[in-house]
Amino acid sequence: MSIVLGPQEPAIVRGIKTVGVGKKGSKALTEDLVREILEDLKARKVSPAAQGAFFAGLLAKGIEPHEKVFAQGFAPGVFENPQKLIEAIASDSPDFVRWICVQLLSGHTLDKHTAYDLGKFLFSDGPGDGARGLIASFLRVRYETDDEYEGLLKAMHETLIPTFTSLPPQGAPIVQLAEPFDGVDHSYMITPLIGQYIQSLGYRSVHMVSKNSGPKTVMNLWDIACALEQQPMKSSSDLACDRPPFGWFCYENFISQAVERWHIIRRQTIKRPFMSTIERFINPFKANMIIASAFHPPYGEKMVTMAERAGFEAIVIVRNGIEGTMAFPLKRPVKMLLSARQKDNTYKHHELIFDVESFLGVNIPLEEKVDPTAKDNACLITDYLDRGTSGNEFFDLRLKATREGLKQALHWFEQQTHQTNMVRQEYD
Repeated sequence: MSIVLGPQEPAIVRGIKTVGVGKKGSKALTEDLVREILEDLKARKVSPAAQGAFFAGLLAKGIEPHEKVFAQGFAPGVFENPQKLIEAIASDSPDFVRWICVQLLSGHTLDKHTAYDLGKFLFSDGPGDGARGLIASFLRVRYETDDEYEGLLKAMHETLIPTFTSLPPQGAPIVQLAEPFDGVDHSYMITPLIGQYIQSLGYRSVHMVSKNSGPKTVMNLWDIACALEQQPMKSSSDLACDRPPFGWFCYENFISQAVERWHIIRRQTIKRPFMSTIERFINPFKANMIIASAFHPPYGEKMVTMAERAGFEAIVIVRNGIEGTMAFPLKRPVKMLLSARQKDNTYKHHELIFDVESFLGVNIPLEEKVDPTAKDNACLITDYLDRGTSGNEFFDLRLKATREGLKQALHWFEQQTHQTNMVRQEYD
């Protein structure tokens, strides 16, 4: 994917977008951009979180000779000694956090207990945003380990307010739908109608939603929920009420003030950090099942493992779907990674390939690309509810295929001994 840099953006933002992409996408800075960033650093125009994120990407990429000039903003030898760099950009963080920063920059990974302790710091409101920016970005660039994810998720879960940690009311099994929080920028979302469909099969649907932290900022599921005039949940006890038409919307910012503060940090670090993966696996309602998507190949299996460690009994990860959503494409098959917990607490895995074109019997020339708005998206959804069609052929075909594919996934779970007992006892 090419890097798009806006000339109107601050130099540090352009710098992060250049060096903080990842193992394959990061590039060297131009000499002009190096000079711009260095001037802003010396003038203290760069926030601590952005500074941490920038140097995390720079060191993970590997420093080019002309980039070593950044040492002028700190001290000689700062790039040869990680300890010196951390003391320069994260001096206000606790000793153990600075030690972790050095370990990460030195190529080490964290066990889940250390990651949990780190998570307690990351989700605190004390000083240390330079370290927060560096850690979040460095983990993202080099890819987080499963143990790191598990420890960070445990710390994040402990930030939930009490009204969202009590056991949910008895009732039908809960399916948690967890779309990426940065949403989409060239397609419409069908997720509310997926929630409605899953409820028609005898489940309770809960959508995990949040305001958008970027980098895509066009619209996300929460924007569409607002356009549909859906109200967020106030507590776990809401699940005892009659099912809303699309299911419940659990607004992340209502359940954790610590997570709310990270929206500010993420706007400064630019690139999506570990939060973008683990925030969807917070499970305040002890949901039986999670349905999520993974667009980029390395994350499918990682997300299955994360969901297992988060305690979900049934897991659906949609691969090869439309970026930013679980909706199925119309031009290529979809792979669904399924995982079902057995009675001995092990997990049984299965891959389900759904041939969209074969199912629909329609061969479209190209996937639709649009400039979506939440209002237009909501109108498509309400039109579909009212008339059985949205008036948009691609939207209707995508919904039809996605519902059928997820229905097949749910059927596989119901064929598993443990899952059959779980579901059908609730139906009886």
